[in-house]
Amino acid sequence: MARSRRDALNVFINAPFDPAYDPLLEAMVFMIHAAGFRARCALEENDSGDIRLDKLVRLIDESPRSIHDLSRIKPVRQQVSELPRFNMPFELGLCMGARRFSASHRYDKIKIMVSEPYKLPEYLSDLGGNDPDAHHEDPHQVLMIVRDFLQNARRGKPLPGRTALVATFDRFKRAIPKIAEGIEHGAGEIGVRKNFPTFVWCLTEFLKGAEN
Repeated sequence: MARSRRDALNVFINAPFDPAYDPLLEAMVFMIHAAGFRARCALEENDSGDIRLDKLVRLIDESPRSIHDLSRIKPVRQQVSELPRFNMPFELGLCMGARRFSASHRYDKIKIMVSEPYKLPEYLSDLGGNDPDAHHEDPHQVLMIVRDFLQNARRGKPLPGRTALVATFDRFKRAIPKIAEGIEHGAGEIGVRKNFPTFVWCLTEFLKGAEN
């Protein structure tokens, strides 16, 4: 196995990748990068030769912090059966196992989010005693959960409060069409799921301008 490129700035994201979740995922990625960290997730590469489990293991190994959203617990309507999604609890288990059994991951930081409070013990009783944060499907609440998880910016400077962060995030959302035009993309062609690397590039450019 190739040597891990572990980086203190990496934050692994374990969250639903569906259209309904896009606003929350955008807020999560925005806050990670606004704090000076780097969002890592399975969307960052489109390599058909990369087995999904191998990719997840590599991303987790390279990331000393991880954020897990277990809000998708309801059955998903399918043609034959209705089943909840098990990917998110599985990936959380990989991170929890790495922290418990690997010396190099002993001090990894893990944040668990849910949609509504007090629901976790009902469907994941092994995590009893944990206190996940509820976002209530609100992107602005996701901003604050991630902000409080990271606590300080990369260089140790305290992160802005809710009012400033919400305003900056909303300004970024409004700026996307103009940024997209500058790289010959239509506004609808830039999306956190559609082309994650391009979305992150646009976000990085916006943050550079916001700092000046």
